Amino acid sequence: MTPSYEDDTPASHIEANGTTKRKHSGLSRREQCRANQARYRNKQRNHQLQLEKSVEQLRQELDKLKWRRRDLTSRERISHGPWTIVAEVFHLLETSFRSPWRLANAEEMLKHADIRHSLAFLRESFVDDVSMGDLTGADALMEQLRRYSLYFGDPQIKLNRIEAVASGVMRATATLSVTVTDFTLRHVFPHLEKPAARGEEDKQQPLREKLLGARLASECSMTFLFDEQSGRAVRLRTSIDFLSSLIRLFGDLKGASNVMNRALFTQECVVGDIMGHHPSNMLSLGIAE
Repeated sequence: MTPSYEDDTPASHIEANGTTKRKHSGLSRREQCRANQARYRNKQRNHQLQLEKSVEQLRQELDKLKWRRRDLTSRERISHGPWTIVAEVFHLLETSFRSPWRLANAEEMLKHADIRHSLAFLRESFVDDVSMGDLTGADALMEQLRRYSLYFGDPQIKLNRIEAVASGVMRATATLSVTVTDFTLRHVFPHLEKPAARGEEDKQQPLREKLLGARLASECSMTFLFDEQSGRAVRLRTSIDFLSSLIRLFGDLKGASNVMNRALFTQECVVGDIMGHHPSNMLSLGIAE
């Protein structure tokens, strides 16, 4: 049996030490690379965060400048008076009711010169946060005009009188005539529609049959509140006496009340489902400031 001997020569020690050093050197380089990569990623992340912060600051400064510009603009006295503004509003109502398809969407509205003119005029004549009931902003008011134009059949409005009630307050009275259609039932009086479930008792059939196709003529009024410094309209108060029209139709208060009690129609004459709809930017789209 041949005995085994370990190589204990100086050369073997040198080779072993060299191998160990190379291993340590390789590990150090990998660790250094990982550390460098981590520092680079952190640097990039910090740079991205700083960039996002700078962009947000610029956005906030831009918003402040926009609001400041609007505030300064809203204080400037407009050239036309309240009588002209009220008359132009009713001109827009009459034009829109005659051609309701023009209000189908913002792009369609801007195809017609008279609509564009009225929108530009009203943009100048109303403050940005003009209100009607719980609605705020000219776009929300334009959405209401669109709904009245589309939800009722053959809507017509006849301006009867414009009067100055007090300083900064104008009131216009008119007669609004509309026809109740299936579309009206769906969007204004949905509680009167035929039950969807087969076999369910149709309790509203007598009211629905009496109402469908009826022509309602209702007295209405619109009160404009103006900012005395700028001359712009800040609030609209609208009243439409649909109840009297329904009493004439049904011959009693009970039938008229059953129609109006659950109608999608507020005391401020806001029509349709308010919660489920977000108005498009109709008034400002394509209209230069």
